Parts: sequence; C-alpha cells; structure tokens
Amino acid sequence: MLSTELLIAWRYIKSKKREKIISAIAVFSLIGISLGVATLIIVTSVMNGFRKEFTDRVIGFNGHISLHPTNNQIDYQNAVKEILLVANVKHAIPSIEKQALISNTKILRGTLTYGISYADIVKKELISENIVNGSLDDFQYNAIVIGESLAQRSGFNIGDNVAIIAPEMDETGFGVIPRKKTFKLVATFNSGMHEYDNSVSYIPLDISQKLFKIQNSITNISVFVDDCLQISKTKDAISQKFSHNFRISDWQSSNSSFMKAIEIERNVMFLILTMITMVASFNIIACMFMLVKDKEKDIAILRTIGLAKSSVSKIFFIIGASIGVTGTVTGTILGLLFSINIREIQAILDTFLNTKVFSPEVYFLTHLPSLLRPVDVTITIIVSLLLSCLATLYPARKASELNPTEILRYV
Repeated sequence: MLSTELLIAWRYIKSKKREKIISAIAVFSLIGISLGVATLIIVTSVMNGFRKEFTDRVIGFNGHISLHPTNNQIDYQNAVKEILLVANVKHAIPSIEKQALISNTKILRGTLTYGISYADIVKKELISENIVNGSLDDFQYNAIVIGESLAQRSGFNIGDNVAIIAPEMDETGFGVIPRKKTFKLVATFNSGMHEYDNSVSYIPLDISQKLFKIQNSITNISVFVDDCLQISKTKDAISQKFSHNFRISDWQSSNSSFMKAIEIERNVMFLILTMITMVASFNIIACMFMLVKDKEKDIAILRTIGLAKSSVSKIFFIIGASIGVTGTVTGTILGLLFSINIREIQAILDTFLNTKVFSPEVYFLTHLPSLLRPVDVTITIIVSLLLSCLATLYPARKASELNPTEILRYV
C-alpha cells in the first residue's frame, strides 16, 4: 500500500501545464526553506567562530586567571613557583602592564606595554607562533616586540630605534621630565585580533621594572591552565593560598558582559532566522491546499475504489514533506559549503567590491571566523523538518475528509 501511495504522490509532484501555479509555489517554498536552513547554519557557525576566536585571543594575551599584587613588597618569584604546584596549572607568567607612549623621531602613539622575560614570552603561543617579521631570539636587553598593525601605522621597521615614554616622571635640575628608554625593534606579531595588534608592545621585564619604577616587583601574573572546564577549582585553589596578597580574577568574570552579549545575540539571531523557514512553511500550506482543490475529483475516485482516508492523507503528507526534505537537504549543503569556505568567499568579495567586507577596525578580528558544530547543524535540520511536516498535516487531513459523494454528484 505504501508503494501505491508513493507512486501517486510522485505523479502529483510532477509538473503539468495546468498546475504551473502550484508548481511555482512549491518551488518558492523549497527555495525559502533552503535559504532559511543555509542562513541558520552560516550565522550560527560565524557566531560560534567569533566566540571561539575572541576567547582564544583574550586568553592568549591575559591568561585564564589573573593575579594582581596588592603591594610592591610581594615576592612574586616565589609566588610563581607555588602557583605552578597547583593542579591543572600549565604556565604562570609574571609581567608589568603599563600604559605608555611609543615614538621615533616623527611618530608618537599610545601603547599598552608589557614587561616580560624571554622565557615567558616564548610560552605565550599567541605571540611566539605568530611572528611576522624579525625573531624572538633577539628579545633581550633594549629589545622591543610590537603588533604588526602598530608597526605599519607608525612606520616602524625591524632594526629601528623606538622610544618608550613612561608616565612616571624624573626630577632633574631642569625640572620634571618623563622617563624615556630607547629600544631596538626586533620582531612584529600578528595575533589575528586587531585591537591587540594595533596597541600592544613587549619589552624585557628587568628593563620595564626600572622604566616604570617598579623595582623587584610586577603588576600581574597570568595563569594558563590545561583544562578550561576545571578553571573554577583551579581558581579556588589559588585563592586559598594567595587571596591575602593578590586580587584574583578569571577571564570569564572579566569579560562576562561581552560573553553574555554574544550568547544572547546568537540565540536571538537563531529565533529570527527560524522565521524564514516558518514563512516558507506557510507557503507549503498554501501550495497543498491548492493541490487538494485541484485533485478533488482524483481523491473522490480513489476513495470510491476503496482507498482509505489514511492513505489519502499519507499521499498529500508525502508531497508536502518532500518539499521540506528537499529544501532542508539543499539548504544544509549550501550552508556547510559556505561555512567551510567562508575565508575564500570573503577574499573574493573583498577583491570584487574593492573594499574590506569584514573590517578589523570594527570587528576586532582580521578575518571572518567560522566554527561548525554538529549539534547546531542537527538542531537546524530538525527544526526545518519539523516545521515542514507540521505545515503539511492540516492540508493532508482536509484532503482525507473530502466527501467523494458530494464531489462526484455533479460530474
């Protein structure tokens, strides 16, 4: 019986001249569902990618946990050794973080300067693995490493002498003058996050202690962990030992408002874009009602020769569901292909439009990120199929309830 229902459904799906309007509505419904599914997959993958890129780069610069000393008398070297003994801790990097000015003979820019040792800057993979020009091997006395965007914007080249001007002042016989130190630019990095590449610079820790008048001390210890899921336990363990000497925070609490905003935006976008699929489903309802009206005589004859109501309902359910399934499959393929090749598509659009579609000055990242998660793709497919099938149920039931006697009376 099922093969008979499938055969009849297939014959009704095939376009005929007098059913051009119905076929056109069906095609538009299919296109609408395809676009809805593809858009949902693309948007969710971009939102996931943006969240991952942001968190990876924030963590890459600031660590999972940050400790800020409450006074300058703390033995930070001993504290670092004790932190490394805590379970799940991978690295503990002491540094001095200060606002300063960076200049040569012509340019003066603001910069966020980090004082850090050579051994520790190598551990910061976001920096050490993204060196564009120069080498970290030369990061020693009077050396400086800066972001590529900052170097390009300021006209700095490898080997140039670059001055860091600290906000702290020195009193001299000629009055109060700012503290200044000249460094040799040995490397530039491109972390992929424009905000950092355009403002951050690194100098040796011992030099920064003298420059910023923080002798034998630091302003921050960045802690990197092996397992992000255990960060709460690690933070609690560190707090038990160091809460009296340090202010302790983790990356989630420091960026909680931004992370919540990304999550809310992702959920709202999912709901809004689901409406596209819902509208296409309404088109399926219209298409099915028109098809039922057009096939009234066929339905009456089928019922007269013994076809059950449930079989009539199945025939029209199969027709409507086939539109939803085809549209969902097509949209899924388009969405996956677009998400996987999003960087290449961005490059093509940049070249074709002669502009940056994804401006790093606005979005902080240098490229459009994408991260496909199977669970999101699965949810999108299920939602699309569910809406399509629900839209088919009512017209299919109405078709099964047609009275063949009334229809054939005037034939």
